[in-house]
Amino acid sequence: HDEPIERMKKHGILIDGEGVVDGGTTKILLQIFSKTVIGPIFFEFIQRKGDEGFGEGNFRALFESIEQDQIKRGVLKVQAAE
Repeated sequence: HDEPIERMKKHGILIDGEGVVDGGTTKILLQIFSKTVIGPIFFEFIQRKGDEGFGEGNFRALFESIEQDQIKRGVLKVQAAE
């Protein structure tokens, strides 16, 4: 694909999908999440470029982002490792 990786990384845009598949077709999904708007509510923005998935490969990044937001808002407490 021709996506500007460093620029996307700088802006927090995630890439998921199969990449370049047989026949040279690119199948990727671009995905970014907004900051929380009201409480835990946020928006997900996606751009499909031949990929019909749901960003399953980005689930961990989404979970960690939600967790960091909850820590920052004081909803979730961090426990020291033992």
